[in-house]
Amino acid sequence: MNFFKKIPVCLANLLFPIKVYGKENIPKDGAVCVCNHFSFIDSAYIRALFKDDVYFLGKKEVFKNKFAGWILRCYGGIPIDRESPDIKSLFTATKVVKEGYKLVIFPEGTRNKTGTNELQQIKGGSAVFAVKAKRPIVPMMILHKARLFKRNALIIGEPFYLEDYYSKKLTADVVDEMDEFVRQKMIEQQKILFTLIAKKKK
Repeated sequence: MNFFKKIPVCLANLLFPIKVYGKENIPKDGAVCVCNHFSFIDSAYIRALFKDDVYFLGKKEVFKNKFAGWILRCYGGIPIDRESPDIKSLFTATKVVKEGYKLVIFPEGTRNKTGTNELQQIKGGSAVFAVKAKRPIVPMMILHKARLFKRNALIIGEPFYLEDYYSKKLTADVVDEMDEFVRQKMIEQQKILFTLIAKKKK
């Protein structure tokens, strides 16, 4: 990550500190990383962790502003229409995973504004990219919404493959099935994170 890219990322992590668990689970090769989503700070957490080895999949609406779109692309943003993904976006996202990069997806589709830590329903077929690229999925969970000068926590789970789906036709029902499997893996990591935090408080 060059100097100018480091400044906002380092500033965000200084103002919103975070403890990361499971760094040893980060694959050296390409992978699809799925994470819950509370605010724009979440991207800074992950960007600092992966440096230049990462791309983010984001809804196309946030790229419409020319300046914002330029910034997002500088930090590895790939725009996609979540309702009707175009071939170019799907190809680009799958390609970066095949080439050995991490593709980060917030599969809830939008920020969690419920006021709870509960993982929302997953949509958008995040698992499809992992299946198409034949790369692992890395489940990640952030403890809660970032708070100024309050330490947050992020857990990185063990990578897993969806090999049983490699030869299947990815119909809507199959994609929904994969998404639910991914969601359960994320919930498992959330439970582990809650346990770690509870033990630390004792």
